[in-house]
Amino acid sequence: MLLLALMLPGRTAAQAQTAADSSDANLVALPIVFLTPETSWGFGAASVYTFRLAGEARSTRPSQLQLGGAYTLENQILLYLPFQLFWREEDYNTYGELGYYRYTYFYYGIGNSFEDYEGELFDLAYPRVRLNLAYKAAGEWYLGFRYWLDDMRVSGTVQNGLLEGNQPNGINGGLLSGAGPLALLDERDNVFYPTEGNYLELGALYSGSALGSAFDFTKFTVDARRYWSKEDSEAVFALNAYLEFNTGQPPFTHLAMVGGTRLMRGYYQGRYRDRQMGILQGAYRFPIIWRFKGTVFGALGNVADRPADFKLGNTRYALGVGLRFLLLEEEKAHVRLDYGFGGGTSGFYLTVGEAF
Repeated sequence: MLLLALMLPGRTAAQAQTAADSSDANLVALPIVFLTPETSWGFGAASVYTFRLAGEARSTRPSQLQLGGAYTLENQILLYLPFQLFWREEDYNTYGELGYYRYTYFYYGIGNSFEDYEGELFDLAYPRVRLNLAYKAAGEWYLGFRYWLDDMRVSGTVQNGLLEGNQPNGINGGLLSGAGPLALLDERDNVFYPTEGNYLELGALYSGSALGSAFDFTKFTVDARRYWSKEDSEAVFALNAYLEFNTGQPPFTHLAMVGGTRLMRGYYQGRYRDRQMGILQGAYRFPIIWRFKGTVFGALGNVADRPADFKLGNTRYALGVGLRFLLLEEEKAHVRLDYGFGGGTSGFYLTVGEAF
């Protein structure tokens, strides 16, 4: 996937800080221009708003909202609001996303048998709800629950193409509604740009008719991260292991997928998809000059239908480099531009916050 973007500050971080000192809030708004093979040109804006709820001490981590929207020349719409809220001295942690997407995606088949397939386009429209609510139960451990909702409409499939031929579960769209338990260990020193600490998220999601869902499956995820830095250095080494296992009949749109802005950068999200997935990735982040930082990263990933079907020969690699610009100095919020490549594919990624 090719992604080109232009981000020009509508309001600088320093200006936002000065204007919002009394409310302990920061706001940065950025226009966006991008180009991808499946969308043509797209135009929009994104904003980052960090704040602390009334009564919260400045020593607590700030809450954040990231509001964005875009429109493409192919009549596609992206509206999204990722969020994370801390309150009661971080005893409560709520995070997730609200959004609406009318977008065109590539389909490359399911599994490892389509190595040389160039992909085909299909249209997918859906409102999205991602809600995680957790309470600090012991030490830095949070316990809680999560809820997902996607009401999907699939259209624009290629006549007699691979997607129509495969007829995977979800080809006709439908409502996905799922909920399940969540356990979270969050010892990171900063949400936007961690330099030390551990992060471990364990989640299970059940989707079935009891919750109004058209799809009957259960998804298990493990997201483990570790950060290291030296006291006399601003350089950071980060390591991330991500595992996903699905039972039952998940829709093809919600299988485990390699690629995208977080997992195996350099691959289109969904270039490889299946019921099970394992990914290991690392990054080295270092200062360059003024507000700029650099990074180098790498990853290994594998997908399979069953855990017993993982094969070493199906392991893919990704490598890449990136540039960071510090938007909000106090909160360490960065814009990141990454270029990743691997296995004959590559991509640019521009967003706020680290991949892991």
